[in-house]
Amino acid sequence: IQGVVLRNLKNAIANSMGPAGSNTLILRGNSSQDLVAMYSKDGNKIIKNILYQNPIEMSIKTEIAEITRQVERVVGDGTTSAVILSSLIFDALNEKYKNGEMANPYKVIRDFKAAVKNISDKIRERGRECTLEDIYNLSLITTNGNVELSEEMKMIYETHGMDVYIDVSASTDGNSYIKDYDGITLESGYSDAAYINTIEGVSRVMGTKAFPEVRTYYFADPIDTPEQGALFQSIIKHNVFERHGNPEGFIPTVIVAPLIGRDMQGFMRQLVQYLYQYTQDKYSQKPQLLVITNIAGLDRNHIDNIMTLCGCPVIQKYIDDKQQKVDQDNGLAPRLDNVFEFYGSCSMVEADANKTRFIDPAKMYKKDPDTGEKLYDEKGAPIPCDEYTSILEFLNAELRRAQSTGEHAGVIGGLKRQIHTFNANMVEYFVGGISISDRDSLRDLVEDAVLNCRSASAYGIGYAAGFEGLRATIDLLENAKDGLKDYYTIIYKAYYEYMKMLYDTVVGEEEADRYVIKTVENDMPVNLSTMEFDGKVLTSIESDPIILDAISKIITIMLTANQALVQAPNINMY
Repeated sequence: IQGVVLRNLKNAIANSMGPAGSNTLILRGNSSQDLVAMYSKDGNKIIKNILYQNPIEMSIKTEIAEITRQVERVVGDGTTSAVILSSLIFDALNEKYKNGEMANPYKVIRDFKAAVKNISDKIRERGRECTLEDIYNLSLITTNGNVELSEEMKMIYETHGMDVYIDVSASTDGNSYIKDYDGITLESGYSDAAYINTIEGVSRVMGTKAFPEVRTYYFADPIDTPEQGALFQSIIKHNVFERHGNPEGFIPTVIVAPLIGRDMQGFMRQLVQYLYQYTQDKYSQKPQLLVITNIAGLDRNHIDNIMTLCGCPVIQKYIDDKQQKVDQDNGLAPRLDNVFEFYGSCSMVEADANKTRFIDPAKMYKKDPDTGEKLYDEKGAPIPCDEYTSILEFLNAELRRAQSTGEHAGVIGGLKRQIHTFNANMVEYFVGGISISDRDSLRDLVEDAVLNCRSASAYGIGYAAGFEGLRATIDLLENAKDGLKDYYTIIYKAYYEYMKMLYDTVVGEEEADRYVIKTVENDMPVNLSTMEFDGKVLTSIESDPIILDAISKIITIMLTANQALVQAPNINMY
């Protein structure tokens, strides 16, 4: 069943691959009144909308959708290749498994992951630094030859630098436009959909006439003790509950904490129920409140740095009661009656399910003490605060140290991402269209290009179309040990077949095989738009490693499952 479903998904998504691929029409709704038509070449969107009636088939589809979601989230492009490679690799592994060549399922998992790691390391060695011209060529490949979008991407990077952070949103009209911000992004979003207060589906907290600043609170430790819980509740009661019906309105409030403990769940349910009474037609009256708690797995230093720029006093646990009393007397630690005064500020904070943006934090740029306006140097650039300068200098020093000592690519990439975040170059790309389907189709392309460019800027760039994976497996096969040779061979053949399928969409099957051979000889993929080996078929160097890693974590587990337990006897049609 698993192999059949994977092949079905592969065949369904193959129609969308490459520049010659077609859109898939996705219909939603059961009547003419609620019918919505959507056209998309996006692999993740296509897979999510393929439904099966039977439970095992649907579970397999869900696993593949998770692979494509992971690929799309990190590098944008590559979801189609992830589905096709999953099917090809599963079939090859399953054949060996059925023939008794892979008797120990756990050894299969370990060895396949080891092979994937070696291939990924080899791919990353080939990566090079991304340039402006690379941004244009990468965008051109990702958007299936959309010159206008590619030129806009290059213009954004040229204007704001390679550290720019681009976010994609829907325009409120038919026009697309770009808006600049001075802001910092945290890769974690709202903790509950109850905080959504806009028709765009985001939580937007911004200053009001009565309260021009967004009050930002930072709990450095989990809120899992009675004292921390009482402090948390005190802030919300003072800023929200007690201001219900107040003519000045609610106080714009953002609270950041690593975790909220079980003992607080009763209060959190009360809060969520309170927020849900403000339905979409009452969003303008809803408290501007945002609680961000799913940050436990993020870099603590990165969060501390963002909160420092907001000017947040740290609300933390104490082991020594005497020291806590001293700090409270000196105004360094909060009490229940004054904790709501322990805040930093931004001009706006906006969050969706995956990220939070802190716009114009209090200590990012120097401001006129009388007017609050930013101060600019002789070149017209805003003058950074000392805190901001110190953080960037420290991160750049850490990056140089990591590079000179040969730290792992993940460490270097993490530091680069933090530097990109703190360089404060942030652009929002609003995508418009003449209809919802037109806008969403264009938005898919923009999002893929943005994520791929962001990844390429942080990690480096390489060739697209699965070529980096193909080339790395060829290199490893030459000196492969017996233990991993079979896995290198399986992955090599999967990449070869995938590339042949891709070329087949333009030149036909027989010519496709010849072009794959020429691709290996020329050490680069052919550009299917020009049929030339011009070195312009590019993607983030992380694309193939992310795809292989996602496959290795899910496909091997599926392979080693030899029985299934469905939800109930009456749906067991197997």
